[in-house]
Parts: sequence; C-alpha cells; structure tokens
Amino acid sequence: MRILAFFLALCAPMPALALSCLAPSVERSYAQFAAAEENYVVIHGRLKLDMSELPKGMTGDTRPPRMTRVPASLRGKSLNKLGFVVPFEREVTLEVTCLSQWCGHVQADEDVIAFVRKDVEGYALRITPCGGSAFGAPTPEMLAQVSQCMTSQTCISD
Repeated sequence: MRILAFFLALCAPMPALALSCLAPSVERSYAQFAAAEENYVVIHGRLKLDMSELPKGMTGDTRPPRMTRVPASLRGKSLNKLGFVVPFEREVTLEVTCLSQWCGHVQADEDVIAFVRKDVEGYALRITPCGGSAFGAPTPEMLAQVSQCMTSQTCISD
C-alpha cells in the first residue's frame, strides 16, 4: 500500500514552487542602487497610477507577461546630503516584472520611498515580486535610515 501511495504521489501534478525572497530593507536597497552602474535617485513622495494597468499574476493557465510598463507620476522630494529636500515631480515608467505567477505590486496614492532610475529616456521604477525598489507607507525610522545612508556614505544592512 505504501508503494502504491508513493507512485501516486510521484505522478500527481507538482505544486508551483513558492517564490523565496529576502525581506527588503531600505539600507540594503540603498547599498544596492548606490553600487549600480545606472543613476538612481531616492524619492519620498506619492505615486499616482491607474491600478487597472498592473499585471494580475497568473490566471488559469495564462501567465502574465515578464514585464509590463505602466505610466505613473511621482511627486515628493528627492534625497541629498541635507535630507529629502529637493522637489521632485515627474512622470515615471513603472517596469512591473512577473516571475511565473508572481508579479510586483505597488499601491496608488500611497506614500513611498522609491529608488528611481534616471536615464536618457526619463525616469523608471522597477517593481519586482520580491520588492526592494519601492517601500510603501515608510516609517520615520525608514526615512532616517535612508537619509543616514546618504549622509554617512555607509549603509549598514544585514
């Protein structure tokens, strides 16, 4: 009976493997984006977008596209050595990526800390299933941590 159960288990459809992500932190993200070849700005502001344009993840047998570009705007302040003091009001492109059935997600009209890429085409914010480029509803401690990363040029992350 055990042998039959074993063979039935082998033949059963395998469940999708769970997405395993390291919990994002503003310190780790700051260090990652500061070391990147591309140019990034750190913004504390409010993101405006049409939520219906975000990919929905896997529905039935249909997988979402690997990347969906969503127009958005971001209004707030960018970070410099004095803190979040430089006004920032720009159109940004959200680059929402999906891995298998999991898609990155942001919330419209939410206060965020965002690590925004600046290039010749404009501003872009990559949103991945594991997070790390946008932090919704940042706490005063998170704002202080990312400011400290900028001013001290050292960023302690785990």
